[in-house]
Amino acid sequence: MDRSSKPRLALFGYGILGGGTLHDGIPVLKDLFKRLSNDFEIVYYCFVRIHASNVPANIRVRQVPDLPLPGRLKFFLLSAVCAFDHIRNPFSLVFAVSIYPTGQWAVRVGRIFRIPTVVQIIALEAVALTDIGYGNLVDPWLRKITQRVCEQADVLIAVAEYQKNIAITSLPTSRSIVVLPLRINCDNFPYNDRKITYPVRFIHIAYYSPIKDQDTMFRAFSAVAWEIDCHLTVIGEGYDDIKVKRLLEDLKIMDRVTFTGTIEQSQMPKYLANAHILLHTARFETGCAVIQEAMSSGVAVAGTRVGILDDIGDGYAISVPVGDDEQLSERILALINDELLYDRIRKKAYQWISKYDAVWAYENYRDFLTGVVSRRDHLD
Repeated sequence: MDRSSKPRLALFGYGILGGGTLHDGIPVLKDLFKRLSNDFEIVYYCFVRIHASNVPANIRVRQVPDLPLPGRLKFFLLSAVCAFDHIRNPFSLVFAVSIYPTGQWAVRVGRIFRIPTVVQIIALEAVALTDIGYGNLVDPWLRKITQRVCEQADVLIAVAEYQKNIAITSLPTSRSIVVLPLRINCDNFPYNDRKITYPVRFIHIAYYSPIKDQDTMFRAFSAVAWEIDCHLTVIGEGYDDIKVKRLLEDLKIMDRVTFTGTIEQSQMPKYLANAHILLHTARFETGCAVIQEAMSSGVAVAGTRVGILDDIGDGYAISVPVGDDEQLSERILALINDELLYDRIRKKAYQWISKYDAVWAYENYRDFLTGVVSRRDHLD
């Protein structure tokens, strides 16, 4: 398609491309929008300073000013730039990843210029985990913004059925919510066949946080470690917290756990290739890319029944209720002791993610967004 004939898409994001500790942004979104840039002319309005060189080449980048200004003023100025760009060359669609500040400003621009606005919730935007203080709906001011954005957006997208069902009961909103999952590029995580050998090699990939509930993971691993020879490799930041050291000392597993810190995304396949089982015991999840990466690599997954593990159901992984370390350790030991079950779960998961991969996700988004633009053009 000739570039001049592409519909124009204003993408509002907060470091989703080119941001983060390693300037990788969110890999599944980078893959998605790189593919969508073949169908849409995308201008990325980033609400935080990033490394623009890490954004796909076909996507134009506009950033908040690098000036000592209040955040809201920066957001206003960036939105004004988007408005000016629209006046010069109209957008067909505004797409915001997350609610605040991106969704809030996206719906304002959309309403002023009568541009269809799509808001994608990808994490904790419609959640209130009050006991650990996580989720937009915990804070009264952010709850009001979230409810307003959800009512004013033309389209709401969730990335998991689990997430959608929670949003429906937590918000509530009169808007229907479309589920369009995000998926990994399986080519980046090649499948490796494997069998259980000793020591059994466990892996966990996440930053340390109450929402990831690593305490449940460490307790489950400790129970397994009392029964078999095993080791756990933990990838991510935040584990220098004194609470982690005390817990591992209490559980007597200090010598069974290795912490790597944050690693480059390109190094992840190497670690997964050497693992038998991925542990992931979060309190809340959506698509969870690391679970998909493990499935693509041939690693068995054991975790809590949230997000993607709740969506796909039994047969593809070991999943237990949130916080249930006893059942998790029991089922992990049963998995390790059943060679046929271990092989069946891994292969079934690999077949599933190979079918519902990044290409499948891109085609869903392309068709859906093209439909939104077509309906708008028809009404005009």
